[in-house]
Amino acid sequence: MKFESFYSSSMGNLYCVTAANGKRLLIECGCTWKKLQKALNHDLSDIVGCLLTHEHKDHSKCVEDVLENGIDVYASAGTFDALGVVHRKALRIYDMERFTIDDMFMIFPFPVNHDANEPLGFIVVENGSLESLLFVTDTSHIKQKFGLAFSIIALCCNYDGDLLRKREEAGEINTEFAKRLLTSHMERGVTKKYIADSCNLSKCTEIHLLHMSGDNIAQEAVRAEFENEFIVKTHIAGRR
Repeated sequence: MKFESFYSSSMGNLYCVTAANGKRLLIECGCTWKKLQKALNHDLSDIVGCLLTHEHKDHSKCVEDVLENGIDVYASAGTFDALGVVHRKALRIYDMERFTIDDMFMIFPFPVNHDANEPLGFIVVENGSLESLLFVTDTSHIKQKFGLAFSIIALCCNYDGDLLRKREEAGEINTEFAKRLLTSHMERGVTKKYIADSCNLSKCTEIHLLHMSGDNIAQEAVRAEFENEFIVKTHIAGRR
């Protein structure tokens, strides 16, 4: 299993999981259709579907284009309702009910905590190799503990609480915006504690830190902190 992060910020999100046989599964489509095509080298032939976590535009911007180009999109009923999407390839899924895509990927969706309509996180398992991915973005915390030893962990690590407070006190950011982050995105320490307390790292080869703020977290220092703490190669998602 290969995990790629093309865009990962409030400006847009696009990720891709590739199986051993070359089949590719998108997660999010929060960029222009032109950017999505470029990221995939203008080759959509092996794309078997697109998972959507929630309706916010930085995660769903080109969903209509994805659907019109024949790619199945999987999301909660709440997400499609919020987007106003009705399409034969818009496939509603339900939290805690697993399903399979193209006999290659087994997906287990679960609820997360975000200011959206039925937002989801995903476990993706590659059938055959049984390699697995835990993918969670845009949530304040993760309440579930899973029994899998994930091959790849990709989690939101949006801001550092101390730095956010300092910037808010200095008037560098809006207080309402700062408060929204506290209830809708994972703080550095929350992400780190979840990995330490709830993740079996025995088979983990990569950690990807998603949706890192450009101003509210010291990205490289935190990446190095996680890598040293967990002895797992750690990446800043969206950095290529």
